[in-house]
Amino acid sequence: MDSSFIHNTDASLLCIFLFIAMIGLVALGRFAKKIWRKDESEPSGGVNALLTSVFALFGFILAFTFGMSGNRYDNVRMVVLEEANDIGTAVLRADLYSDSVRDAFRSDFKRYLEARIAYYNPGDTASWLQSKKDAASAATALWARAIQQSKEPNMLIPSNNMIPALNAMFDIGTTSDVTLQTRVPDLIVYMLFVLALASSFIAGFTSRVVRARDWIIVTGFALLSSMIIYITLDLARPLRGIIKADMGKQAIVDLRSMF
Repeated sequence: MDSSFIHNTDASLLCIFLFIAMIGLVALGRFAKKIWRKDESEPSGGVNALLTSVFALFGFILAFTFGMSGNRYDNVRMVVLEEANDIGTAVLRADLYSDSVRDAFRSDFKRYLEARIAYYNPGDTASWLQSKKDAASAATALWARAIQQSKEPNMLIPSNNMIPALNAMFDIGTTSDVTLQTRVPDLIVYMLFVLALASSFIAGFTSRVVRARDWIIVTGFALLSSMIIYITLDLARPLRGIIKADMGKQAIVDLRSMF
C-alpha cells in the first residue's frame, strides 16, 4: 500500500478521463490550426511525419507497458499458487509430531493462513497492515515452536522436515510481498497518457478538414485506445482489478479445508 495516485485511482476513471481528453485535444488541435495556420496550402509534410513518429512511439510504449502488466499478472498468480503449496506442505508436516504438539502447530498455522488470506483480499491500508502483523505474529510462534521441539529427544526426523518447510513458507511470503509491491512504474503510465494526448492534438492540428462523419473515426480511435490502456492497467492490478488472479487466491482459501 502506498500513496501513488495512478495505483490507487480506479483504472476505469483514469481511462474515461483519457477518452474525453483525447476527443477534446483533437478539437483543440483543430482550433489551434485555425489560429496558427490560416494558409491551408501550407505544406504539412514535416508535421505529418512528426505525427507518424508520435503514433509509433505511442504504440511502442503501449506494447511495452502491456507486456510489463501481463508479466506482473502471471508472476502474482504463480507466486500466490506457490505460497499455497508451501503452506499446505508445512501444515502436513505437523502430523509428524505428537497429538498435542500437532494441535498447537495447526492452531498457529490456521492463524497464519487466515492472515495471509486477509492479506490477499483488497482493503484499506489499516487492514492490510494488520494482516501483515498477524502473519508475522503467527510465523514467530510457529518458528519458536519448531525450534523448541528440535531440542527435544527423538525429534530429529520431524524437525528436519518441519524447519525446511517453514523456511520455504516464510521465504515465499517475502517473495509475494515484494512481487505485489513491484508494479509498472508510474512514470511509464504517465508517459503513455501524455503520448495518447499528444497524438490526439497533433492529429487534430494536421487534419485539413474534420467532417461530421470523421468524428466517428476519431471517437473510435479514442475509445479503442482508452479500452486497451484500461486492460493494460487492470492487468497490473491482479488482486483488485476485473482480470483477477483468482486461481492462486482460491488455492490459498481452499487450505481452510485442512483444519
